[in-house]
Amino acid sequence: MNFAVPERPRGLVYALLPLLHFASVKLTFLCAVTPENEVVVWLPNAVLLAALLHFRGQRGVVMAALTFCSDVTANLGAFSWQEAVLLSGVNLAEVFVTYSLMRRAQTSPRLERIQDFGKFIVAGPLAGALMAGLMGAAVLKVMQGTATPYLTLVRLWWFGDGLGLLIYTPLLLAFTQPAPTMPRLHRLDIAILLLSLGLAVVVFTSRGGQIGEVSVTPTLLLPSTLFLAVRFGLRWTALGVALISLLLAWVLSHGHQPFGAVDIHLEIVRAQEFIFTLCTIGIGFAIVLAQLTAHERELEHKVRERTQALESSNTRLATLSATDGLTGIANRRRFDEVLAGEWRRAARSGQALTLVMLDVDFFKAYNDHYGHLAGDDCLRRIAALLSAQFRRTGDVLARYGGEEFVLLTSAHDAADAWLIAETARQSLQTMALPHAMSPFGTVTASLGVAMHVPVVGESVDVLLRRADQALYQAKAQGRNRTSQ
Repeated sequence: MNFAVPERPRGLVYALLPLLHFASVKLTFLCAVTPENEVVVWLPNAVLLAALLHFRGQRGVVMAALTFCSDVTANLGAFSWQEAVLLSGVNLAEVFVTYSLMRRAQTSPRLERIQDFGKFIVAGPLAGALMAGLMGAAVLKVMQGTATPYLTLVRLWWFGDGLGLLIYTPLLLAFTQPAPTMPRLHRLDIAILLLSLGLAVVVFTSRGGQIGEVSVTPTLLLPSTLFLAVRFGLRWTALGVALISLLLAWVLSHGHQPFGAVDIHLEIVRAQEFIFTLCTIGIGFAIVLAQLTAHERELEHKVRERTQALESSNTRLATLSATDGLTGIANRRRFDEVLAGEWRRAARSGQALTLVMLDVDFFKAYNDHYGHLAGDDCLRRIAALLSAQFRRTGDVLARYGGEEFVLLTSAHDAADAWLIAETARQSLQTMALPHAMSPFGTVTASLGVAMHVPVVGESVDVLLRRADQALYQAKAQGRNRTSQ
């Protein structure tokens, strides 16, 4: 089977299983046996089958022994002890054949998919019940010497057992699973339920299948069963199907003739045909709807997962598109976006913006002498140094291009702006990266500082040009200095 093995049955299960089986036998005798001693539906075999399916066959021999004893005890009132033992053995064989066929077909024990429900119908109501019918009819023919033809006995056993499995097994399995969320009842739901209840009362209290000239056969209850399947799911649909089936068997066995004034054998056949239709349509439809709902939830879950993955990818792409691949700090594109936004904000608030441009001195000579790999490593180390230094809220450090870096920051005045840049220059000089091709002997930088209060409508190029001019002045004055 295709589900994880559950816990083994405990002591309470061993006590309840034979009691439920015994009660099911008595319920069948009470509701589903006609005065002619013909069984419309036989429920008890479904008790052991549901237990085997729920516990995946664990302790199956023990559970089989308990239900066998229960079956023999319950049947002693209607059969001799020899007949009760043989017929109980036939019932046991029916259940184990059905379970074995379902297991071989890898049927889901919960009957949650329509294909599993179809496999169950083939294994139980068709194959298992037919096999039991052939055996049981032979026992009755030999032990009781009944005048009923053998094939008639086979049909009666087959249909009764098959319908019992079809009615009772999904119901018991549904109630062994965690309770589903009960849908909220609306006024229309209550109205339809009350109408269905009233219709059932009319159907099962009428005699001859009609009131006056109006036909009121049990077929009228099929739409109510479909309503249960749509609104309330498998558990309550299975319960509704079981109640309707047992009520039908009860009124038939008490002479109400729900399908009209016909021969009792034809009446039983019609009742069994209706019950089969009721089960396959009602329970089958509920399973299909549950499967579609589960599939829809699975698709929604996958869509959410893929949406989250896409959003994560987009975030990473956005980060990558805004980050310089070599140094890991903001790139030119990101800097331009931030500068434009800060420029507009400062224009509205009247605050000053400070821009520092840093250019590594003699970097081409560094690359030529040490190689491009060393040059890349040098830029990474400079970026790390500047990142560690400029951590104030609002500071934006970016690689502007080549060996040029920019810092957008805030300063109280021109002196504060110059101090920010000069601190960076001194830190780089203190790091003392060797530079044999520089007159300073280490890697140094020239810095230009510009401070400006934007005006609405003014271009950011004003600040960029001023910082670039200051940087040019620092280079012209001998490099390794800060100019403003």
